[in-house]
Amino acid sequence: MERLMDDAVKGYGERIKRLAIMDPLFRLKYRKKNGEDESIDWFSMGLLSLLFFFECMLQRQMKKGVPELADFLFEVCGNRLRLSRTRFFQIAETIVQAYRDPTGKRQEEVFFDWETQSTEAYSFSILKTAGFDKTENRQYYTLDEAGIELIFATKEYYSEFRISINQLLIRKQLEKGEFSNALSEIHEMRIAVETIREQMRRLGLDVVRNIVSDETYAKYMQIVKATHDRLEREDEEFRELYNFVLDTTKKQSVDLQTAKDLKAYEQLLQISKELGGAHHLHQQLLKESIRLKNKAIDAAKQALYSIGIQTFHFDQEIVSRLVSSPLPPIASNGLASAFTSLNRHRSWSLLTLFDKQRNLSSNTDEPNKAYPEVDDEYMEENRQKQQKNFSLIMHYVLTVMNERRKIELKELSSKLPLQIVNHRSFYDFWLILHQRSPVQWEPDREGDLLDGALSQLQGDILVLTECKDIIEPTSQFKIQNMQLERKEKEHEI
Repeated sequence: MERLMDDAVKGYGERIKRLAIMDPLFRLKYRKKNGEDESIDWFSMGLLSLLFFFECMLQRQMKKGVPELADFLFEVCGNRLRLSRTRFFQIAETIVQAYRDPTGKRQEEVFFDWETQSTEAYSFSILKTAGFDKTENRQYYTLDEAGIELIFATKEYYSEFRISINQLLIRKQLEKGEFSNALSEIHEMRIAVETIREQMRRLGLDVVRNIVSDETYAKYMQIVKATHDRLEREDEEFRELYNFVLDTTKKQSVDLQTAKDLKAYEQLLQISKELGGAHHLHQQLLKESIRLKNKAIDAAKQALYSIGIQTFHFDQEIVSRLVSSPLPPIASNGLASAFTSLNRHRSWSLLTLFDKQRNLSSNTDEPNKAYPEVDDEYMEENRQKQQKNFSLIMHYVLTVMNERRKIELKELSSKLPLQIVNHRSFYDFWLILHQRSPVQWEPDREGDLLDGALSQLQGDILVLTECKDIIEPTSQFKIQNMQLERKEKEHEI
């Protein structure tokens, strides 16, 4: 019976917190209605408002406030409710105030935790501010952590498996060819990663503030270890999913006969890019979990040191004992040895005479180490590797261009695989092409860096022209935008 009771109340506090975030939504449902409110379903309006802000987060549109919410509700519900835009604006204001107090005060739920046998208080916020426009005197809002948890709760799966489930859904959607749904799922997974980052930030603050004993240290270390293990598992799943996306993209690029095939290929390229960005953010969380573990260890050391300083009195424990008690010399040395450093003796050893001596003839010039000699074998290996990279880049470029004769580097970089755009050889390729433009394949120049790339043109000429703008395909590289034109041989000037 005792075990049954323990299992029944285990995690009671967390369950109450999950139910507490639904309270603002149900308060809207049981809102007292007047004659004008009889036709308004406040519960569905409240849920629609949450979905509106969630979709704005997915599309990274953060400047949304009451007017935008009112327009959304009018477009969705206007035909059924037959209310004016002014009334929908009042409804949007009421809903925002229900989810966020105008004074900024967080909502609080006080409950008795039957697991810990103590009264707890849980404060949360469904909406939070996302900026303020002074010129238009407008406040923008976005979902807070509790709001995101409430949205995910409507999907009926656990938050700790949220990313893994998203990855599984993306894989299934790719297998079925539902590329647009897979892209939306990646955006949702990105928000889940950012939510985990916020949770880890708060956990880091709690670690520094609350570790004052071995019990709390063990508790937080267990949480940190569980978080790190989960992130490692998700990282491995990310790698498998990314390889699956690359394989699917390669299969799709083989046969691009119709406009539908080309559109699917472009969606796969976008999926590869967005998935790579989400994976990069997730890898940063994995590094942060390691730092969080070190922070917990340091906090425990600081706590033990502080406790030791507070409880240990040097005059009373050491000085008084040595002065007041008639201790023998051996006992006095043993008591004082813990506070004295080891004896250090510096001397010169005769064994240094037998060490290896530096023996240089006066007629021998000392080798110059400032400019090491070039390794020909290494240079040749590097040249061959670069030649293969340029051939691969040209293959992807011609695949994206298909039948087109002109394309800008800005458009091209957005459609190429992420591993190509992130590589330094991609930018070397365009710089060399621009220097030699116009270029075409010449059989007598076999062994040239561009030999493998230009041989794929089937005798055509490439002309590169600079554009005014500078593009930034990745956060690591910038390059001048260029227009790439493929001309037939007879068009050469």
